[in-house]
Amino acid sequence: LCCLNTGGGKSAMFSVPLIALREITKNPDLYPNLPTRSRPVGIVITPTKGLAANIVFALTHNTALAYCHETITESRKNGENLVKIIQERLTYSLICLDPEHLRDKAWRRITSADTFRSNVVFGSVDEVHLIKHWGAHFRPQFKHIGAFFRGCLPSSASVFGLSATIQPGADTDSI
Repeated sequence: LCCLNTGGGKSAMFSVPLIALREITKNPDLYPNLPTRSRPVGIVITPTKGLAANIVFALTHNTALAYCHETITESRKNGENLVKIIQERLTYSLICLDPEHLRDKAWRRITSADTFRSNVVFGSVDEVHLIKHWGAHFRPQFKHIGAFFRGCLPSSASVFGLSATIQPGADTDSI
């Protein structure tokens, strides 16, 4: 769990591991005995499309190519097979999606693909405090994020949550 104020650098938690792994992969002799991924990828679950779009915009301008569900419409117009592109890790280093899409058949195909699974570095939830607040009735798919991470990510993947609004000393058991 990472609690930082707004503007405190939470997006670095998404980009730094990917950038570091790219460096290690390019120069393995400089980093002996450190694990590598040929095409590292991270997954960020976001509560809103706007937040996902902001993350994608910020990271795309800082060398980490990112995807959010909004990209699908544009890809279809261009005749691209986005499932295959994500499965094979051809373009995107960071995948941002909302909880409602975690149970889609397309995501089951993506997360079961060997190339994708072998390159997953982390799964994360931005604004993690909303799982408790929104998961019961307003957006019940929030309840399935943990099952998605446990069932679809490799055991070597780190899992973490980020929030700017959890108060010090607040109950975090449900997170």
